[in-house]
Amino acid sequence: LVQLRERQLRKLRFVPTVAFVFCALTTLLTDSACSSGLVARGNVDEFKMVYRNESVTGWVSVTDDTKRNLRMMRSGHSLIGGRWTSTGDSIFGVFYYADAVRMIKGRESNPASNRRMVEDQPEGWTQPLTRRSMRGSGSERALQIGLGVGVSARSLHSMNVRVDVVEIDAAVYEAAIEHFKLPKRLNAVYLTDGRQFIDEAASSTYDYIVHDVFTGGSVPASLFSQSAVQQLQRILKHDGVLAMNYVGIPNDKRTMGHVARTIGTSFAYVRCFAEILEDRDTMTNMMFFASAKPLEFDISDDLLHIIGKHTIRGRVLGGMLSNEVDVSGFVENTDLSPITDSWNPLPQWQVSTAIQHWHAMRGMVSTSYWLNY
Repeated sequence: LVQLRERQLRKLRFVPTVAFVFCALTTLLTDSACSSGLVARGNVDEFKMVYRNESVTGWVSVTDDTKRNLRMMRSGHSLIGGRWTSTGDSIFGVFYYADAVRMIKGRESNPASNRRMVEDQPEGWTQPLTRRSMRGSGSERALQIGLGVGVSARSLHSMNVRVDVVEIDAAVYEAAIEHFKLPKRLNAVYLTDGRQFIDEAASSTYDYIVHDVFTGGSVPASLFSQSAVQQLQRILKHDGVLAMNYVGIPNDKRTMGHVARTIGTSFAYVRCFAEILEDRDTMTNMMFFASAKPLEFDISDDLLHIIGKHTIRGRVLGGMLSNEVDVSGFVENTDLSPITDSWNPLPQWQVSTAIQHWHAMRGMVSTSYWLNY
């Protein structure tokens, strides 16, 4: 009897495995989404995958959209950047807003400050801007937190600014180097957590900080707290400029108010510009600029002519000032509580944004992409 029972138990051991295989085959053969995703093995329809790596933020991939002639980088359920293959321009124009940190009146970095008076000309006449006037002396330093495909880092590097990059995901950095022409000779690259880096960085180091950490429909809450903003202010030079990308809804006064107030506790001047302002109840990219000194931007016609008025970069910068979101009332409102490490409601408040982001991603690229990549 004992031997018979042992034989029966040995047979039963295979039941879970058989059941699992049966369910898997049934799903594969009856669910078109699963079967197409497995059979495709990489490239279907108009898409061609050129890079894929599972990393700390999920699957990081680079895919060519051959119909629209663009290359994009995906991390999880977010497109974190891309370039048009014909021009090399960013597919997300808001990333060019960060270039405006060097276009502020009264700053030596402002290209207009490099105009030279010319003899034998009417009073007030100055030499037109040239491409050379766009380049810095090499003494300026910038920090980019959150790399994406490297649009801002590459742009600042081309202006002779020494750029440090902090990126938590090594796969994102690798993909940016190999597939998006990120310069290999940046000043420094730190593959680490952004909050840890700014907590430990030396004071008064940077002229500019570009802060862009949105992914997956939300931002890391720890990088938007009052303590984090204080650290950003500490590692900036006395007249340094912070450019902080935030994805949200302009009319969401609760979230916008607390974010703006948090920044305002460390910076005397704060301004905000949206990528699109056609519908203030719809999620959009917004760039906060903050500094201890006034933020009067000098984006002149001759500067745009050098950049190229008809390029994406030129059009975006040319329209930036008309897309301002007035946050002055929030910044000066002492009744608004700043977001802190101990009181940080951003994860809960960003639920609606995350849902809109999910639908936006599905609308930007066809369903076959999301099912197969």
